[in-house]
Amino acid sequence: MAVQVAGSINVDLIQSVELLPRPGETVLALSSSRLPGGKGANQAVAAARMGAATNMIAAIGDDENGQWMRSKLAADNVHVGGIATLPGQATGTAYIAVDRKGENQIIVASGANARLAPLDVEYAAAEADILLAQLEIPIETVLAFFTAPSAESRIRILNAAPARPEASSLFAHTDILIVNEHELAVYLGLDGELSHADRARAARGLISRPDQIVVVTLGAQGALAVRMDDELHVPAAKVTPVDTIGAGDCFTGALAALIDGGLAVADALPLANIAAALCTQQHGAIPAMPTRSDVDRFLAATSEAS
Repeated sequence: MAVQVAGSINVDLIQSVELLPRPGETVLALSSSRLPGGKGANQAVAAARMGAATNMIAAIGDDENGQWMRSKLAADNVHVGGIATLPGQATGTAYIAVDRKGENQIIVASGANARLAPLDVEYAAAEADILLAQLEIPIETVLAFFTAPSAESRIRILNAAPARPEASSLFAHTDILIVNEHELAVYLGLDGELSHADRARAARGLISRPDQIVVVTLGAQGALAVRMDDELHVPAAKVTPVDTIGAGDCFTGALAALIDGGLAVADALPLANIAAALCTQQHGAIPAMPTRSDVDRFLAATSEAS
């Protein structure tokens, strides 16, 4: 049993601010930090900390940032043998502003992530039971990952973020599709907020096979899992967030690990929600990813309080 991640590796350059800047506005940072990140790396670490044997296929540049990220992932028990170092390329970088409420704005310079090629992932499916990808690498690479010779016998999880309308071509090759409300609206061309009933109806618009599941993450409102003929809403764990960076990645990586560990989606969702909530209790993405023990302690404390 293992989780195979094909995805991005970024260095996160984070600026803490009082208020996020409006268009044309300059604000002063209260503090600055460099932290490991990238949606692929975030989800790989989340899965590993939740107990899954985790392998990663990715690309980094031949720079100090790339060496630093490789060592950070290895220290978190992510197998890094599938991470290629590309000569003359820069490692991906994310420029992040975080305000006092934990809300954020992010700009990503893809760097080496954009050079991860279909041939790099073609035979990865043979090495794991769960295949996990996101959209900070080329869409054709994700397609190769999900349509590799043995991929159809695996569970293929796609976190369709950041939203890229052309990525809808991947959905038919996905077993579990994870989006947030914004991404759901982009893929379906919707405007405005959706009610619970509207969310479920809209999510079914992304289903192309009866056996598929669409999971819509709802932040403080939890998560909604939808199949063609039923649905399940799981409330969020109650916490006061200090930084929401990486919470969605934490949910996705934790869900992959829990399913890899043998749990059904319905049983895994509450635990993934708790992991995501705990992630918001610390600053940064990878540094904030909780362990399975952290989730179990939260569950025990909640049970005692009730």
